[in-house]
Amino acid sequence: MSEEEWAARVELAALYRLADHYAMSDIVNQTICARIPGEPERFLMCPRGRMFEEIRASDLVKVDLDGTVLEGPGIWDGDADWDIAAANGERWVTHGAVNLGMWIFGTRPDCNVFIHAHDEEVQAVSATEGRLQAVSQAAVYLGHLIGYLDYDFAEDDDYADQFCRTVADHDIIVARNHGYYTLGRRASEAFFRAYYLREACSVQVKAAATAAGLGERLRPIDPQRVAMLQDQMAASGHYAYDGSTEWAALLRKLARICPDYAT
Repeated sequence: MSEEEWAARVELAALYRLADHYAMSDIVNQTICARIPGEPERFLMCPRGRMFEEIRASDLVKVDLDGTVLEGPGIWDGDADWDIAAANGERWVTHGAVNLGMWIFGTRPDCNVFIHAHDEEVQAVSATEGRLQAVSQAAVYLGHLIGYLDYDFAEDDDYADQFCRTVADHDIIVARNHGYYTLGRRASEAFFRAYYLREACSVQVKAAATAAGLGERLRPIDPQRVAMLQDQMAASGHYAYDGSTEWAALLRKLARICPDYAT
């Protein structure tokens, strides 16, 4: 494979390991995908049945935007007769994860990486009538990037159209009662948005519980002040809000605790 593809594989495997390390995984569910540099119609994803803590660069499956698996025997469709032990080493992927790659990368040519996860904190906020509120710095980082989508298990054509319309205009999608999707130009950006979305939701859940216990209300930042703070952040020359400040340190952490991700 090309050097560019291998570099993308290593970076994507790093994302899987980081998601596991920061307790952002869900056994073998969820997915993280990356477009292959120089091959915009193809993307990489994890094989079905692997935990995030197991993913290595060489494990990843290549799929095109038509949903065709270019490496491995095909898409696992939930056949109860399938024996994961007998299929050890085979490369399987799920329909749902392939659909996400087709929809997101097909709709957003500027997006090269996305994370789909089911963090409990995000689910908790998504299950309320309100939305993420500006009760923390992390919520200020991200609030203007978020779009909301009702959860639907059946991924029919109508849902696909609705999903693509939402993803066209938002870098973060919160699926009500389900989870989230964070998009990024780079792995660092997708991770930054996922990490701080969970933090923002966690603070809101805890603040709401504290306020309820004291007979008080949440105290969100005034919307005009939020807009001013976001402008200041965008103009800041001291800090980036795309994960680039943290990414090298995160890779050093992986090199210390699980260097096999890059194999």
